[in-house]
Amino acid sequence: MNILHVLSGDFVTGAETSTAALIRRQIAAGHKVFVAAGRFDHPVGAEVIPIPIYNRSFTRRFLNILALRRLVRKEKIDLVHAHSRAASWVCYWACGSSQTPYLSTLHGRQHLHFSNRWFNIYGPRVLTMCENIREQMLSQTQAFRQEQLIVFRNGLNL
Repeated sequence: MNILHVLSGDFVTGAETSTAALIRRQIAAGHKVFVAAGRFDHPVGAEVIPIPIYNRSFTRRFLNILALRRLVRKEKIDLVHAHSRAASWVCYWACGSSQTPYLSTLHGRQHLHFSNRWFNIYGPRVLTMCENIREQMLSQTQAFRQEQLIVFRNGLNL
C-alpha cells in the first residue's frame, strides 16, 4: 500500500513524533510511505516532500491542495493520513476529487470555530489519541457520529 502522511508543523511536535513511530511500523510491514510537511525531522525511511501545509493563506492553501493532488496521482497513493486541523482541511479538498480515502488523527484538543463545529473536514473515520479528545469532538461539535471517532493510543515505543 502507498500511504501519504500530511502534517502541518514546521517544528518538531508530539504529532510528528507519534507519526514517525507509525511510519516505522508501516514501512516494516512492507508499505511505501511518503510524508508531506513543511518540515519533518525524524529519520524514518519515508520520502519527505516539502509542502508548507502550515501556511494558511488562501493562495498557499490552494497551492497545497494542488500539490497534494499531484502527489496522490503521481505516487498512486492508496491512503492519505492527516495529522492536524490544517492538514485535514487541505486533505479534504485534495482527496475529494480523486476519491482517495483519507483519515485524520487528532493528537490534541481542537481549537473549535464555526466551520469545524458544523462541518467534518477530518474524514469519515477519525482517530483520537485519548477519550478526552473524542468526547470534546462529540460534545462540542455537530460534525460527528460516535462510530466515526476511534480512540487510538499513541504508538510510541518508549
